[in-house]
Amino acid sequence: MGNQLDNLGVRYKIIIKWALSHRRLVVFSVTGIMVLSLIGVPFIGAEFMPASDSGQISIRVEADKGTLIDDMEKMTIQIEDVLLANPNVDVVFTSIGSSGRMSMSSSVNEAAISLKLVPQSQRKDSVQQVADEIRNSLVDISGVKTTVSIDTSMFGSMGSGGAINLAVQGNDLDTLKEIASQVESIVRQVPGTREVASSLTSGDPEVQIRINRQRAVDYGFTPAQITSEIKNAIDGVVATTYRSDGKEIDVRVFSKNNQAQTLESLAGLKILTSQGTPVDLKELTTFELSRGPVQISRADQVRQATITGELFNRDLNSVMEDIQRELKQLPLPSGYEIKLGGDSQSMAESFSGLLIALLLAILLVYVVMVVQYESFSDPFVIMLSMPTAIIGVILALLITGMSFSVNAFIGIIMLAGIVVSNAIILIDYLKKLRESGMDKNEAIIEAGGTRLRPILMTALTTILAMVPMSLGLGEGGETNAPLATVVIGGLLVSTFITLILVPVVYSIFDDWIQKRGKKKQGRLPEETIIAGS
Repeated sequence: MGNQLDNLGVRYKIIIKWALSHRRLVVFSVTGIMVLSLIGVPFIGAEFMPASDSGQISIRVEADKGTLIDDMEKMTIQIEDVLLANPNVDVVFTSIGSSGRMSMSSSVNEAAISLKLVPQSQRKDSVQQVADEIRNSLVDISGVKTTVSIDTSMFGSMGSGGAINLAVQGNDLDTLKEIASQVESIVRQVPGTREVASSLTSGDPEVQIRINRQRAVDYGFTPAQITSEIKNAIDGVVATTYRSDGKEIDVRVFSKNNQAQTLESLAGLKILTSQGTPVDLKELTTFELSRGPVQISRADQVRQATITGELFNRDLNSVMEDIQRELKQLPLPSGYEIKLGGDSQSMAESFSGLLIALLLAILLVYVVMVVQYESFSDPFVIMLSMPTAIIGVILALLITGMSFSVNAFIGIIMLAGIVVSNAIILIDYLKKLRESGMDKNEAIIEAGGTRLRPILMTALTTILAMVPMSLGLGEGGETNAPLATVVIGGLLVSTFITLILVPVVYSIFDDWIQKRGKKKQGRLPEETIIAGS
């Protein structure tokens, strides 16, 4: 192996000689490759955090309002049978009377089902594919509405409200409902969206009892008296408290005929006047079936409707671009606007912060090298190895099909400190050879041949250490795969380009510095004569 590296060093010297005699060609070629690599950027997707296969799926089940808990249990058992028939499902946990694991709701017409899939090594499909299979299998179950979402632990949907989150803001509730419905329809039609829903849903069905105040006065009733009689008929009256073994139990009394069982019986409820004359409730009130008020959210004192959704087989950036393109064609009344939220907002904020971190990292690396070398030119030559890493980053993401995410961005920040190490090894030894009196070109060739082995060893050890992480092995391993992939691609390409580009750029800068020095020396005698005269 050592002899092969030595032979490689000899060949590398030949390449350096050729590169030094074709400096413009080398510089323009590398620049052209970098520009061409940027063409691939639009084909790379972008997302907040990489999708992680946690093996957990949550299902929200919602039946019609007023569904009894016994009927709800039968429906959930039917759903459980469908789920357990899927070979990828291992454990099913059901909770009736709650809209979700973190919800405090106790509506009996809602249920939450949590699924634990078999280990990733024992199934061919990803958690996203299994979730889509479950969505399709639950379509035929009548009487319930199901919402399937993937539990990606702490890494998924860290933004406010999921991957897709759009906030429609305005004052008039009816107009807000109409716009929210249109936005929901637009998002639902975009490829790659799943489980699209709006926060402005219909309210619960209810019976509104309106008191005829004039009739009530004629019979000698106050609205409070009528309301109390209705409440007692529905909820009963606590007559006394039964005490046993230190416990107190309310004794609630209901009418014998249970007059609040139906609307007809409630309308015939007898209310006694002060003279003891019974009056039917329907003589004093009117009954109307309607929907209760919906939950209305506000942001900055403005009413807001939220449209949420999940992703399937598409990256967040591509989906949001399609949605925004369609929303631009949607006319909005004055005073209404649509804002982006969720992972899209988090992605923009994170990328902005990481960009500042990247620029700061580059600046700090340059400052440290300026202090060490006591020069501005040599560190600048070394820093030119950084941009070449972008070629490998783009190629690595295109080849693997990964999207650009926060983790990938962190990988680029790591590259800012890693890729310069190869150039430092080369330039540091080159300067020592120059200080010993060796000619510039001879020093460049000798430094390249001598330092080739440590440069390759440093790069290869880092690359090989990142390979297991780039494969995304284990549960949730996909999260860190983009980081490792970016480091591998950037370091691999920058290493080989650095071996040719850095010697050439050093040679160009050295010639430029030498010419500037000769010009200054040529002006000194003239300035001295003028000063003497």
